[in-house]
Amino acid sequence: MPDAHEPDPRFVDRLEWQLGGELRRRYRGGAMQWSSYRALKIAGLMLISVAGGAAAVSASQQIGESWRRELLEARLEVQLELARQRVQMHTEVAAQARDAARLGVGGERELMYVEVRIVQAQADARFMELELEEIKGSGREPLGEVSSPLVDGRDFVSERIRVRMEVARHHLDVVQREEELARQRAEVGVGAEGELRERALVTAEAELQVLVLEKQLDVRSAYLASEISAVEAELRLLESEAQNRVVLLDLRRQHLSVELDRLEAAIAAGTVSPLVAAQMRTRVAENEAQIRLAQAEREIVRRELEKRASRQ
Repeated sequence: MPDAHEPDPRFVDRLEWQLGGELRRRYRGGAMQWSSYRALKIAGLMLISVAGGAAAVSASQQIGESWRRELLEARLEVQLELARQRVQMHTEVAAQARDAARLGVGGERELMYVEVRIVQAQADARFMELELEEIKGSGREPLGEVSSPLVDGRDFVSERIRVRMEVARHHLDVVQREEELARQRAEVGVGAEGELRERALVTAEAELQVLVLEKQLDVRSAYLASEISAVEAELRLLESEAQNRVVLLDLRRQHLSVELDRLEAAIAAGTVSPLVAAQMRTRVAENEAQIRLAQAEREIVRRELEKRASRQ
């Protein structure tokens, strides 16, 4: 019989799960912020539940009164209709852009951005459809954790991840094409090497974002198969995200190192102010600090996973 003054292990596990979920949400909020190309920022593409879509909450926050559920459904239905109208609008704009490209008036790059907006609008609409279906099937607000329960045997969490995956893969295709265009400009001498390196970083970020979503699906599958607990699911995602940060920050370090060497050479030639190099050295130091933090986070999570594995 457990000591009356010791916490119930089930309570502790549940508390860890809740804290892990909150930590992971905060982590994800700032985990992908290295790209300087804001127009194609993956965070802008991946935050699909826009326009006030229902927020994920814990399972205990049920919609107790029918009027609350009706209010949420009504709001989502209006937002869904608006999302579908945006899909139609962007589709029409894309048709015009394709016609212009055939006539030589518009370029490939402009058309790529139009297509990005179509994919985003379609994803917005599908995401809202899923949220509305989950509300009607569960009587509560949608849940977004990898350890959220099924709804009448349906896995809404994985379905939403796959919607994000479609957007992420399209985004990856776009940034790869952008990188190729930058490479072509550099080869003919009309583009800067620095731009090409920056584009390569954006591509690496997009590639890792796809891997993040694949990892979420894998962890979700393992949790539903009862292979791992809710806490272990959270930890595995934290480990993956920390590792991705280490990889991207290391790529950024290489890019900054090349830029710093270039600036110091220009200072020696008297063409650049020493202040510019000092600013770059500050950026390098900040990046190094971020790498150390990401490495520490990764190791802390790994140790906890190893500890849990040793108990089994």
